[in-house]
Amino acid sequence: MASVVDVWRAVDPEARFVSGDLTGLKHAVRSIQRTRAVPPHLPTQADGSLLVVDATLIGARSLHELHHLLVAAEFRPVAVFVAGSSADLVREAAGDSTPVFTSTRSLGWLADESERYLDRPEEALGRAAAELRLSAAEAALADPDPASPTGLVAARLRRGVAVTADGELRALHARPAGRALAARFAAAHARVLAASAARSASRLTRDGLWVLERRIRPGASVWLFDDLPFARIDEVCAEALTVTLRALLRRVPVERSRARLDLVRTGTSRADSGVKAVDRTSGDTLADTLLAVARANGRVAGAARALGVHRNTVLYRLRRAWAERGIDPRRPEDALLLLREAEEHGA
Repeated sequence: MASVVDVWRAVDPEARFVSGDLTGLKHAVRSIQRTRAVPPHLPTQADGSLLVVDATLIGARSLHELHHLLVAAEFRPVAVFVAGSSADLVREAAGDSTPVFTSTRSLGWLADESERYLDRPEEALGRAAAELRLSAAEAALADPDPASPTGLVAARLRRGVAVTADGELRALHARPAGRALAARFAAAHARVLAASAARSASRLTRDGLWVLERRIRPGASVWLFDDLPFARIDEVCAEALTVTLRALLRRVPVERSRARLDLVRTGTSRADSGVKAVDRTSGDTLADTLLAVARANGRVAGAARALGVHRNTVLYRLRRAWAERGIDPRRPEDALLLLREAEEHGA
């Protein structure tokens, strides 16, 4: 039986959880009810129903008023979706434990997709896992670093994602508007790792952080973290991500493997061949790539040789850097800024 959090995360993860008790997220959903009329003009009450309400009918009412209208109509849904709402529709708590969500999706779309998920949850979860595996594999091929596929998953699931290997954080991505949670996970990851021997599918840490672990290999795991409990789709997608990460963490580091290949082929290293290799990394893949391109006078091929990666990988990272940071080292002014900052920090 699907729960409220299962329907929310699988149907519209961008919907905002604005009111209610976290325990209500685990209540079972047995049916979807929809209405374009305010109480008392509501559909027939059904046990375990999730109510989808049109935001235009709520108007200026607060959640507190909506709650009282539902009580007066003796309608007790397990959760309420306010469809077609703007981001600032609701600002106050309802004073009730019933979970309330606001979504920009239309009433019809939300109700139809929720019903479809309830009818065939395993099919929907399998489709989501297959799509994520494909996307993660494509990201890993473009940039063979654990941070690449985990960043993609964090954006899609809207959950924080981290990778730990041999006691170290190898990747850490916050969900949108969740940087504080990422900082909390980074600060607590040693303690979380120490407690992982007694791990369950998901658990709540003592500092209020929900964590979900999936083993990649002995000594390495992928973690999802958030301040809200997890759904089945989170577990399925975390499992799918381990397939890509298992392959990436088995790889010999690219820099060392290419250096060995140079020695076998020519008897010289890249440092001897006139290509300046990157001998110090910041731990930030994009930052290292931006600096390498700046030092190569904007030449992608030269930066790729210095980094020991394929030129397509550099191009992919440059697109990411432009989208995320608004900087392109192929532009003289950006390259000059990067080189000046590197010189100031002794990089």
